[in-house]
Amino acid sequence: MSQAGTARKTTALLLATLIVGVIIGYLIHWAVTPPAPAVPSEEYVPRSEYERLQRELESLRAQLGAAPVEIVITAWTIGPEKESVYRQINLELATAKLNEILKIAGVPATVRIEGEFSTAGWTDYRKKLYLALEGGTGPCIFLTAHIDAAYLAENGWIIPLDDYVKKYWNWTYYDIIGGLWDSVKYKGRIWGIPQDTEARPIYYNKLLLKKLGWTDEQINDLPNKVIRGEFTLYDMLSVAEEAVKKGVIEPGYGIWHRPNAGPDWPIVYLAFGGQLQDPTTGKLVADMKVWRKVFEWYYEASRVRNVILDKLTSLDWNRDIHPSIVAGKVLFWMGGTWHPPQWIATWGLSEDKFWEMFGFMLYPPGEKGGKPVTLSQPMAYYISKTCKYPEVAFLIITLATDPYINSLHAVHSGHLAILYSQLSNPAYTLDKFLAATGYMVEYAKYQPIHPRWGDYSTAIFEVIKGIETGQFTVDAALATFKDLLKSRLGDEVIIRE
Repeated sequence: MSQAGTARKTTALLLATLIVGVIIGYLIHWAVTPPAPAVPSEEYVPRSEYERLQRELESLRAQLGAAPVEIVITAWTIGPEKESVYRQINLELATAKLNEILKIAGVPATVRIEGEFSTAGWTDYRKKLYLALEGGTGPCIFLTAHIDAAYLAENGWIIPLDDYVKKYWNWTYYDIIGGLWDSVKYKGRIWGIPQDTEARPIYYNKLLLKKLGWTDEQINDLPNKVIRGEFTLYDMLSVAEEAVKKGVIEPGYGIWHRPNAGPDWPIVYLAFGGQLQDPTTGKLVADMKVWRKVFEWYYEASRVRNVILDKLTSLDWNRDIHPSIVAGKVLFWMGGTWHPPQWIATWGLSEDKFWEMFGFMLYPPGEKGGKPVTLSQPMAYYISKTCKYPEVAFLIITLATDPYINSLHAVHSGHLAILYSQLSNPAYTLDKFLAATGYMVEYAKYQPIHPRWGDYSTAIFEVIKGIETGQFTVDAALATFKDLLKSRLGDEVIIRE
């Protein structure tokens, strides 16, 4: 077939796919919408319109002819934890569903998805992804964190999705939990489709608290005390210090956090009432009075009370962090909702033992009467600017945004619902842990969507690491942090003294 003929067939296929989409979309809308009111609503497709679309579809089938056409869509996703493999599987399931729709409609075409699910670290994954996007060889669909939207958009590597979201709103997008849309917006446009979300609780070892003399009633009420503002970050320090002094835990094993740079580092700042972004200008914000409180807390924890290990930031996730927590050596762990499935699947912790050993709570407020907090980092699907078939790619993402298969991902990986309908889906509601942590989303903050946020976040980690290893006093930490922000961010950060 000539190049022009191939182009005509491909165009016809895409038009056919879109008409199928319109028809199926209307059918879905009929299925999920209450009975029509007395006055016909414009939301419903008139019979004449439906028949017109059918005629166009028949015409396009004739243009396609008998020879099948195949469209290949590439997709890259990441865990990095292997339990999050449904981020890729769901795209494959959605592609199979799209092919069924095309088959039912009689369209002689198939869509094939190719790609990979990565268990590499985030730094390596982003490096590979960004190099591919910059060189014009990136995947059609890819998954990364919501905070990457600004950087991707500013570099012109992704397309805005507002028109597609509006076009396919009745398929599934009306069902996305409202606040999640803000997590994928930048400069007023929608750049990604939320794939999952999570919360980052603090886990506490109930067996160790019992050794300190806590009763079951006191242990079970701890999350409520946090919500009421009665148990603070400094109260947590005191409990951890008591555990060290009484020999319940080893020095440095009172409070553990992630060992490397990542999303968690601003949470304590938020717990002390800090602000990260100015809503008017969009610039990043660093309140030095609040950051002093944060650095004082980490200094007190690591250098004075000896409840944070001085070499914690040099430990390895798999060799040191998870085995120590599962072994019951750590009193408080600043973790994520996805960790229990990992402990059960990889580290030999039974589900019964998990519930016997661990409780979980929001990050306590920094001061009495304050508000608790957690941080959520939604993952999102994006479509690259070089994707040849962006609407076909979007249809795959749309069909993957399904309450059942997304609940399979949530349960398998310990992530929270993105759809209202997931909250009543049996695959989701039968999971005890997800049901128990669902309330945390109400207290969740998001990282700023700003192209330079990564520089700010890394500076937080570098300074806190310096405090814990004895490199910085509080004053030195504050001065260093301020210099780092000024040199790296310039006028993109507002520094409040």
